[in-house]
Amino acid sequence: MAKVTVIATLRAKPGKENELKDYMTTLVGYTRAEMGCLDYDLHQLQADPSVFVMYENWTDQSELDKHLAMPYMVDFMRAAQDMLVSPPELQLLDMVSTPKR
Repeated sequence: MAKVTVIATLRAKPGKENELKDYMTTLVGYTRAEMGCLDYDLHQLQADPSVFVMYENWTDQSELDKHLAMPYMVDFMRAAQDMLVSPPELQLLDMVSTPKR
């Protein structure tokens, strides 16, 4: 199976930027410990600090599916409804090049 890259874009409601950043930063630690996680990095848009981008690489789709079903991810998606302007925008990409390693 091909490696899977996810680019998730999240837009915080006004005044919820720090709460969202703190919550997502906590998810980084949990997620990086998952078996199929190759990279899981949180970014904040310089031009608009209410926008967060998660850049993720997974060994395959099944590992990503396991991640999305983790209790802390289910809890986050529930809690995020109060912090986000709209649902996260997800881009799923198949990695076609060989990773630099």
